Amino acid sequence: MKHTAYFSPRIAGSPPWPVRDWATRGEFLKRQLQPWFVTFVAATLWVATLQPGAAEVPAPPPVARPPESTAAVKAGDCDLVLIGDSITHTLHNFGGKYAPLEAVWDKHYATRHAVNMGHNGIRTEGTLESLERGELAGKNPKVAVLLIGTNDTDERHYPTTHTPEQICEATQAIVASIRRQSPSTKILILRIFPRGGDDEKGVGEGIFHSSEKCIETARRAGELAAQLADGKQVFWLDVNHIFLRPDGTINTDLMPNLLHPNQAGAEAWAQAIEPLLAQLMGDRPILDPQPNALLVPAAGGGDGTYDWMARHNSALKAKATRPQVVFIGDSITHHFGGIPAEGIPPAGKPVWDRLFTNGRPAINLGFGADRVQQVLWRLDHGELDGLTPQRVVLMIGANHVLGGTETPETVVEGVRACLQRIRAKTPEARITLMAVLPCRNPASHPDRLKTLRINERLLALAQEAKVDFLDLGPKFLDDQGNIPTTLMSDAVHPTLAGYQIWGDALALMLP
Repeated sequence: MKHTAYFSPRIAGSPPWPVRDWATRGEFLKRQLQPWFVTFVAATLWVATLQPGAAEVPAPPPVARPPESTAAVKAGDCDLVLIGDSITHTLHNFGGKYAPLEAVWDKHYATRHAVNMGHNGIRTEGTLESLERGELAGKNPKVAVLLIGTNDTDERHYPTTHTPEQICEATQAIVASIRRQSPSTKILILRIFPRGGDDEKGVGEGIFHSSEKCIETARRAGELAAQLADGKQVFWLDVNHIFLRPDGTINTDLMPNLLHPNQAGAEAWAQAIEPLLAQLMGDRPILDPQPNALLVPAAGGGDGTYDWMARHNSALKAKATRPQVVFIGDSITHHFGGIPAEGIPPAGKPVWDRLFTNGRPAINLGFGADRVQQVLWRLDHGELDGLTPQRVVLMIGANHVLGGTETPETVVEGVRACLQRIRAKTPEARITLMAVLPCRNPASHPDRLKTLRINERLLALAQEAKVDFLDLGPKFLDDQGNIPTTLMSDAVHPTLAGYQIWGDALALMLP
């Protein structure tokens, strides 16, 4: 991409409100006092007094002294730099209500000789100008973490906004500047964090309600930045799910003002990037013990009938079909059919073909033997990234019943984590959460009873998450509560007749 005109040095780095001490960060203060800026602020304040409901427009966050970025970087005393706006700035030396975040900084970054280059109010053009002035020239931190672009989308506090494509282009220019000044530095680009909408409520003062346009621009710009990663020097990571509830709204326990993480949110953010950050830094991840092992993403090995990683790679290629429907699950989904087609013979192929031909493309992300951990890993490694399906169908949990020792509560907590990722990556999609199908005969079998307990909790989760819940269990049982071999030959996997039951139910809700 070529730099476009909006990278204007005249306004680079200018925040939309007066800032006490930007002079220590370069020439920003001088630009703030330009007549156009003063006129804009005065006009904005005057209009606010005339507009109904204007008092609901959030005020900018308090501003504290800037971090010690320039001096420390120029001194070469850093192995890690964090580059960004106020979301990064609040981690260190921000003060006020954000002072508790210092504990997160000390735990995860201080011991890595990190420098905070977050500038309150800055946008992509300001970050680029700051770097072009040579802040990293001749220095070689091991890793640079880049989180930038949310202010480019905010029409309520800035006189102009940028398109997703412009923000991605600017991010590419920032990456190029870092690489030019510090060729050995590995760059970790974080997807722009989610923002809360006008219909969401936070706690405390200064709530940053965002317009639908702002939210969508941030979402799309964050996704586009994934194309900048090469997996060698430049990496992209999406951790947005940690800030969302299963229904897709902002979790205000972690992001009270709908934009900036609090201490708990900053810790969750740090934990989420630790595995990759530690890999890039060449050290050990600083991770708290996870009481529920199902929440730790893990690659799988399949069930011996197919190459698990090859299927994952095929799933990434299958995204090119731009599916309207995406299925996610284990072998029960895998058997259904469709693409990718590696591995298990598709017992349900005739039903699949009937549902998903004639202009209704679908992909099958069912992987034999998968559990919640593998679904989380696959979602974290791109299988949904960039897709805009109308419907996502999730069925997972059977392998936690078949010989699994996890409690129903821990299984459903894992399914919740799957839903949060699906929401973050496909916010416009309708989601169908499938109940775990019955397995084993007779009806009193312990696995059958555990399935019932899981499904009770999945129903409650579906109601909380505002997703469709589809329980086909009764249709797979005879009058005695047993599973007929005509529907499940092994009392686990549906036959063609069993997939016909699933297909008939889905046909009523598919686009």
